[in-house]
Amino acid sequence: MGSRVGRVVGAVDPALGLLAAIGFVSQVGISVMLPLLPLYATELGAPPIVLGLLTSAFAVTNAFGQLGAGFLSERWGARRLMTAGLALYGTMNALIATAATAAWLLTWRTTAGFGGGAMIVSERIYLAQSIVPARRAFANGIISAAQSAGTVMGPAFGGFAAAIGGLRAPFVIVAITSAVALVGSLFLPSRGRATTTAEDNGEPDEPIRVGALTALLVANLALLASYGGFITTYAPLATTELGWSIVEVGIAFSFFGAGSILLGPALAHLADRIGRQPVAIVSPIAVAAFGLGLVIGLPQPAIYGLAVLAGGGLTAFSASWYALLADTASERRLGRTFGIINALSTLGIVAGSIAAAELWTRVDIVAGMMVGVIAPFVAGAAMLAYRPRPEPSTA
Repeated sequence: MGSRVGRVVGAVDPALGLLAAIGFVSQVGISVMLPLLPLYATELGAPPIVLGLLTSAFAVTNAFGQLGAGFLSERWGARRLMTAGLALYGTMNALIATAATAAWLLTWRTTAGFGGGAMIVSERIYLAQSIVPARRAFANGIISAAQSAGTVMGPAFGGFAAAIGGLRAPFVIVAITSAVALVGSLFLPSRGRATTTAEDNGEPDEPIRVGALTALLVANLALLASYGGFITTYAPLATTELGWSIVEVGIAFSFFGAGSILLGPALAHLADRIGRQPVAIVSPIAVAAFGLGLVIGLPQPAIYGLAVLAGGGLTAFSASWYALLADTASERRLGRTFGIINALSTLGIVAGSIAAAELWTRVDIVAGMMVGVIAPFVAGAAMLAYRPRPEPSTA
């Protein structure tokens, strides 16, 4: 078993380790400040509408950052865009730490979305260009697991920093972690390079595989809608309907991250071996099972166990999905395809949040949580419609 793991790790491009470290450090910073952002805004006198704008405006600029990075990576290269995104994101969080009013906080947070979006897409484009196709799902699984590890570590660190240095301190930490990640990105091999166009070499370009890309878009939209519905209703449902404490709410997130770390890379490696589409079809079931466990009120140990499976399933889906997206996009359109599909996918979070809030208002909070149960099945069904690239004819 040990020798098999060694062969798998050894077969992966050496840049993967550095890229995983960059993802871990970046996510530590993000998760340090994210839970404390509403409290900081309230301290600066932000009304409820500004609290809503902090999320929605960031989501919009994040989508534009992903879209722009996708197109610009084809000219400047994914590594440069990753560095630029980290620089912008870190600078804006440093300015957030100096904000004197809620209006300035909203301005800097909104601008940070452009850098965050550029960082997300350019990282995955670089990975697709750097890793051999046969290992793409495993490589994406490693990146997702590293980010999950950062997500698990960040909140506790952020709470400690806020207790010592006040609510501005976490944003200083984000600026520092972004700077560390930026320096790390400078040492990545120059493989995430700009691609050539059909006009550059006189060869006909590959046709756009509209059907396959549509299936991937709908699947990711649905899974992100599940996230939007879950994040809107999870904490209120757990505390009001299940009687959980705030600490217990956080513990479930830790088990979710543990599943991503412990199960995600192994499931992603399995996707490379048996097929990415089957894994992408089946893995959302674990996410739905976690939401269903909350809805029917299973005992906490059972829900924690489902959280572990859901974390692994989410990582397996993400890893398989990114690998399939790289397989589906033509090499010359890789950047713009990643940018467009990822940017449009973020609309799923908005749709899921709104749907859950409406059902909560019109029916009850359990109905709102059902968005997080039903949407993963839609994601799996969409992957059933995906058609892989046809093998070239040898006749």
